[in-house]
Amino acid sequence: MEISFFIASFVSLFALINPLSALPVFISLTENQDSKWRNEQIRKTCMYIIIICLCSYLIGSHILAFFGISISALKIAGGIMISRSGFLLLNAKHKRDVKGDLMKESMEKEDISFSPLAMPLLSGPGSISLLINMSIESPLGQNGLVIVLAILSVTLCIYTIFSIAPRILSYTGQAGLKSMSKIMGFLVLSIGIEMISSSVLNMIKSIPL
Repeated sequence: MEISFFIASFVSLFALINPLSALPVFISLTENQDSKWRNEQIRKTCMYIIIICLCSYLIGSHILAFFGISISALKIAGGIMISRSGFLLLNAKHKRDVKGDLMKESMEKEDISFSPLAMPLLSGPGSISLLINMSIESPLGQNGLVIVLAILSVTLCIYTIFSIAPRILSYTGQAGLKSMSKIMGFLVLSIGIEMISSSVLNMIKSIPL
C-alpha cells in the first residue's frame, strides 16, 4: 500500500514540477557560465525546492485554517491551477512563463537558484496546491513520511536531470522534450480535473436535502 502511495505521490509531483520542460530555460540561463557556478546553482535550487515543498505540505493546511479557507475551495482553486498547467503542457508552453522582463533580469543575476529556477519555474502554484491538498488528505502521521520521501526523490531527480541537461537536450532535442511535456500534461490535467470533480461532489453531498 505504501509503495503504491509513494509511486502515486512521486508521479503526481514529478509531472507537475516537470523538470524536463524546464531544461531549455535552464540551459539558456547558464550556457555562458562555468560548470562550478552551474553546479552550485543546481544544488541551491534543489535546496529551495525542498524547503518550498516541505513548507507547503507541513504548514499549508494551517495557513488555510488561519484565513478561513475551506478544503473544497482550496481543491477547486488548486484543481483550476493544475488544470491550467496541464493545458499549457499539452501545448508545450508551461515553462515559457519565464520570459520578458523576468527572463532579462534572470540573465543579469548572479544567483538564479531561487528566482526563477525554484520559483516559479519548478515549484510553482500547481505543485504547492497539490502538496497542500496532500497535507489535508494525508496528514504527517498518515503516510506523511511517504510524501516527504516522494518530495526528496523528485528533488534528487531534478538534481540529476539538471546536472546532465546539455546531454539530455542533445539526445532528445526540442521535439523529444515537447513529446514528453505532452505526456506530463495529460497526467497533470487528469490530476486537476480529479481535484475539481471530487470537491464539487463533496460540496453537493454536503447540501442539506
